Amino acid sequence: MKNKSLKTVLCALAFSAILCSSAFSQVNNRSKVFNPLTDKVEVNHEFRGAWLTTVRGSDWPKKIRINYKRLPKESKHEQKIRIERQRDSQKRALVDVITKIKETGCNVVIMQLCCNSETYYKSKILPWDHNLTGVQGEDPGYDPLKLAIETAHSLGMQIHGWFNPMRVGSVDSDRTKKHPCFKHPDRVIKYGKTMYWNPGNPEVIQYLYDLIYEVMSNYDLDGAHIDDFFYPDGLREKLELLPKLRDSLKTLTDKNEIAELKKTINKIDDSRVWDDAAWFNKYGNGMELGRWREENVNKIVAAMYKATHDAKPEAVFGVSPGGRLVNTQKLYADPQYWIAEGTIDYLAPQIYWQHGHRIADFKKVLDSWEPIMKGVPCLPGLAAYRYKEKGFDSMDEYVLQVAESRDADFVQGNIWFTTHSLFRKDFLDCLKQNIYKYPSLIPKLGKSSDIAPTPVTLTESNGVLKWEKSPAAKSYAVYKLYISGYSPDGFTALWRGGLIGQTSENTFSAPERAENYVVVAINGKEKSAPSNVVFVR
Repeated sequence: MKNKSLKTVLCALAFSAILCSSAFSQVNNRSKVFNPLTDKVEVNHEFRGAWLTTVRGSDWPKKIRINYKRLPKESKHEQKIRIERQRDSQKRALVDVITKIKETGCNVVIMQLCCNSETYYKSKILPWDHNLTGVQGEDPGYDPLKLAIETAHSLGMQIHGWFNPMRVGSVDSDRTKKHPCFKHPDRVIKYGKTMYWNPGNPEVIQYLYDLIYEVMSNYDLDGAHIDDFFYPDGLREKLELLPKLRDSLKTLTDKNEIAELKKTINKIDDSRVWDDAAWFNKYGNGMELGRWREENVNKIVAAMYKATHDAKPEAVFGVSPGGRLVNTQKLYADPQYWIAEGTIDYLAPQIYWQHGHRIADFKKVLDSWEPIMKGVPCLPGLAAYRYKEKGFDSMDEYVLQVAESRDADFVQGNIWFTTHSLFRKDFLDCLKQNIYKYPSLIPKLGKSSDIAPTPVTLTESNGVLKWEKSPAAKSYAVYKLYISGYSPDGFTALWRGGLIGQTSENTFSAPERAENYVVVAINGKEKSAPSNVVFVR
């Protein structure tokens, strides 16, 4: 954990104990000046992401569709004006939702760009998403991703593209005849009422490489991101259950029991619901079926990681698996392998449960990822959408989840789902006034060619902070320190930094007197350790 032993004694509960101890009078009267002999400083950089969900217009685009059809008794001029208004409304709504994300205190937008093999950007591979106009493949007359990137970057945020890699969508969906699922039907498998790209077909792996490479090459995205849609849920259980049922069939003698069990086997027979037998026979290479499917997912993750870095070496590629490892493995996904092979830059498990959950207690699930990460940053997903449900009755649950994430040294931030849930007044107030009271720089993720700047030496004169410029630094972040806890004896304080400003100069006017300050030098992704602490009288 981050300063684990120190944090254990500096937590809020320990501070509460001080109030009842003999040391309280001494603590209460202690100077506000930082004591370098006893006190500790922690300046954290935190990934604060929000999943901007476009499937079914969850966050955007909601009900603003650009209807190009000529309405009854509508003149061409009236049609043109109406279309322009609809387009402008859709564009304003996108800018508004990203601006609101900034207002929550988040610093990263993770925008869903491809859910059911349709896109929110210009692509030569896939058609435009039908949510934009009501018709798949119809050009909306502007580029949503370009607008989203310009908006996010103008607000000082990163923006990552979010893809559901395997899902083609409902069998009954209206699709343009130019859709690649029609051009390449051998790449698709139908599972119930849904179509998926077949991970066992090597052409699908190349298609996914091309998909990520195209968008990362053509747009100024900071990263690519995929979630937990791999093989359909339930396949693995069926694969393991079928042999047991067939063995049971051999022991039965009653004709009715045999007939009933055969019906059950036929209903869940793997070859009937997910028919990849031909591909397994061709490419299985002696592996067991389950192991072969895992290897297909491993190849997909590696291909998308490679595409991201081939197009933009310093961008990042991350995966958001199910919150519990066992759930992810049921989809033939193996995060431990990706970490070992170095084919992800971060992992964002969706830990959507509360403290005290009978099977998936938040803290226990969070801790279960620590031995798995092995140096790869973890960015747990938090269930904003569950606010006011059982276990999430108040914001206290979220405050605790973020606090425990911050206490874990393998965690470098969180991602919220869904975005519109953050905009509820009491949720937003808690984010702005408590959880994200101070803004944060984004931690270093992935590769970097930047030179790490050396820490600066800070001085102060008449309320103005000064320092010699660090040779490698392009800018500087200024932090005001605040005490987040005391040791049980009341004499050691942990001070945390709250970001109050950034500058390219080497001076900064302290906004408040009688406060402690530090400065961090920045060069792209690289950041220095904090400077010495200066007290402004």
